[in-house]
Amino acid sequence: MSTIGRTAALVVLWACLSALWACGAGALARAPGARFIDGISDQSLPAWYGSFPASPFASFLSQERLGGDPRQITMARYVVQWNVASEPSTGADAAGDYRERLEAWLADVASAGLTPVLALTSYDGERPRGPAQYAPALSALLALAAAQGSPVHWVEAWNEPNDQGGEPPAAAAAFADAASSICAAGAACTVIAGDLQDGPQALAYELEYERALRFAPRVWGFHPYVAVKHHDAANLLELIAALPDGGAGSQIWFTEVGAYYCEAGALRGEALQAQDAEYLLRLIADPALAPTHVFYYGFLYKDGEAAPCEEGSGASDTELFGPAGRPRAAAEVLLGGIAGARSFLFGPAP
Repeated sequence: MSTIGRTAALVVLWACLSALWACGAGALARAPGARFIDGISDQSLPAWYGSFPASPFASFLSQERLGGDPRQITMARYVVQWNVASEPSTGADAAGDYRERLEAWLADVASAGLTPVLALTSYDGERPRGPAQYAPALSALLALAAAQGSPVHWVEAWNEPNDQGGEPPAAAAAFADAASSICAAGAACTVIAGDLQDGPQALAYELEYERALRFAPRVWGFHPYVAVKHHDAANLLELIAALPDGGAGSQIWFTEVGAYYCEAGALRGEALQAQDAEYLLRLIADPALAPTHVFYYGFLYKDGEAAPCEEGSGASDTELFGPAGRPRAAAEVLLGGIAGARSFLFGPAP
C-alpha cells in the first residue's frame, strides 16, 4: 500500500472506531479507561534523596488530596534484570546490585501502598536461552517478591522486545507463554503481553509475535513514546486494530510513556515537554484507545540530582520534577495543577 493509501486507511479506521464509541455500539468499543496517569514507572524511586522513607518528595506525594479530585497514583512499575533472584543480597539497598535495588524498590512500593508491576529485561547483555531458562528465573523472582511481603500479580514478560529489550518476536512470545503458564499454575499473576514501543516497524513485529503466542492475553501493553513525541497516534491505533478481534475484550495498558525534556543528549526544554504532556492527556482521553492504566516514566531522578543530559551522551530525561523536587511545566499539565499545590495523593484508592 502506498504511503498516501496507508494514511487514508488509518484516518478512516480512527474515524470508524470513534464513531462506534459515540454510538455506544460495536464489538471494538471498550469500557472507559484511566482518566489520568495512575501508575509510576520510576527506576529511581528508592533513591529519591537517598532514602525513600525520609524523602521530602515522597512525603509530598503522600499528602492526602483536599477536595473532591480523585486523581492519584495507585500502581508502580519496575523494569528488572530477568535473573535478579540468582544474585547475592546483603539487604535492600538503593545503591546496591540489581537484586538489592529491587528489594529496596519493593519495600518502598509496599510502604506507599502501591500495587507492584514487574517487567523483565536484560541490562548486562546476558539473556535467557529460551523458556527453559526463563521460567525458573521468573518463578524465583516472584517468590522473592512474595517472601518480602510484596507479591506481584502483574507481570510484563519482557520489556519492549522490539526496542530496549531487543528480542525476536518468536522469542518474546515464548517468554510470554512461559510466564502465562507460571501464572496459571498458582503464581496468581496476570501476564501483560506485547509491551511494544510504537515505532514504525512495530506492526510487523506485533503480527509475528501474535502468531507465535500459545495463549490468549487479556491485557496488552504499549509504550506510545512516538505518538507523544510526534503528536500522532497512527502507529498506536494500527497496533491496537491489529490485535485479535481488534482488541475487543482486551485491556490496553500504557505500561510506559514519557514526554521528553531531553532526548538522546539533545535538550528540548520544558515548553516542548509540556506540549507533549498535553498530547498524552488527549491520548488517555481518546475513546478509540481507552487505556485501562497509564504509567509515567519517571517522576524524579536519584538523590535530588538533575538527570544527565550532556550533548552526545545519548541520555534522555522524561522526569516531571527537576532537582530539589521542583515541578516542571509538564508536571503541572499532567497532574492538573496538583503538583504546584503540593497535595497529590500517592497510595491506594480510598
